[in-house]
Amino acid sequence: MLMKTKIFNLIILDKSGSMSSIASAAIAGVNETIGSIKASAKKHSEDQEHFFSLVAFCECERKYIFENVPIADVKPISAADYQPCCCTPLYDAVGITLHQLEKDVANEESAVAQVTIITDGYENASKEYSGNAVKRLIEELKKKGWTFAFIGANQDAEAVAFSLSINNSMNFTADQSHTRAMFSAFAGATARWADRVSSCMERAPKGKCAAAVLSSEEAECEFFSEEDKARSN
Repeated sequence: MLMKTKIFNLIILDKSGSMSSIASAAIAGVNETIGSIKASAKKHSEDQEHFFSLVAFCECERKYIFENVPIADVKPISAADYQPCCCTPLYDAVGITLHQLEKDVANEESAVAQVTIITDGYENASKEYSGNAVKRLIEELKKKGWTFAFIGANQDAEAVAFSLSINNSMNFTADQSHTRAMFSAFAGATARWADRVSSCMERAPKGKCAAAVLSSEEAECEFFSEEDKARSN
């Protein structure tokens, strides 16, 4: 019997005050991404199970809007779910959330994760994690076949991603139209990644899951296309 790969899709979304101007576009974009993951789950229903987590963070809270919910049960979000305020504890949000997901999937033999961090500004409020601590954690998780992406505005997203050992990055312009375009590009990238996981299942050693192949290919994987990047700026 074919071992299904359990795919844990995680978005860590900045909800600091500066995101207020693009909040409606971010909400619409998250909902588009949810739709894309649902389509991938349907397309690959024979060899994949998709779960979805969405964490929104600012200095006053780190909130799970969804936590490891089967994608079929995920509903669209609204303005009531996402209300930007205060500062950007990026390292804390990433470090705490990744540690939790690592624990959640520890006993899942066939689990892989696709983690995307979306922010419109630099780290400025973390108290528990440093950039180096987050980098070390990400490097360990990549060895397990996890895929990471970093999407940033008002910064050099490639440089920030590199500092965290993330190979896949994309800049976006923090206005309504480019934020929507960024999320459309991201939704397309997640669909292509799900296709790649299915391909990895076919090439994985007998009795192994896609992570066995993903962990060795992650460094060479192009998550975002050049067209994706051009659309977002």
